[in-house]
Amino acid sequence: MILFAAALLAAAPPAPFDPVAFFEGRTRGTGMLRVVLKAPQAVRVESVGSIAEDGTLVLRQQIDVEREKPRQRVWRLKRTGPASYSGTLSDARGPVTVSAERGTIRIRYRSIDGLSVQQWLTPTAAGMAVDNRMTFSKLGLTVARLTERIEKR
Repeated sequence: MILFAAALLAAAPPAPFDPVAFFEGRTRGTGMLRVVLKAPQAVRVESVGSIAEDGTLVLRQQIDVEREKPRQRVWRLKRTGPASYSGTLSDARGPVTVSAERGTIRIRYRSIDGLSVQQWLTPTAAGMAVDNRMTFSKLGLTVARLTERIEKR
């Protein structure tokens, strides 16, 4: 009986990635930004997330990009369906849309400087970290990419 129960547990699909649960509390991201015709830049992001009374994730971030002035931004995301969220980002023009797709979270928005941004968050097997892949494009051409590992603290 114990072997049967262990086999059932091993066969169970992993729980879907919940970005609100992951980003509640403190996280730290480290990565590399590659902008066309520029030298790569190290990136560090310190985040603190909290859940508002209405269930909205409020994520405050301090972003440090090598050779640039540090900046802060705030995300506000609310669940809109079983696998979707929408909200705002202080350095986005218009809404932010978030959808769960095959174990990955896809985020889309337009930056305040007019770039189309797509972001994919993929949890690691242990669930204590997320791999972040971002593309920034203008007129359909990719002008920058960010690769980052975000870890729960």
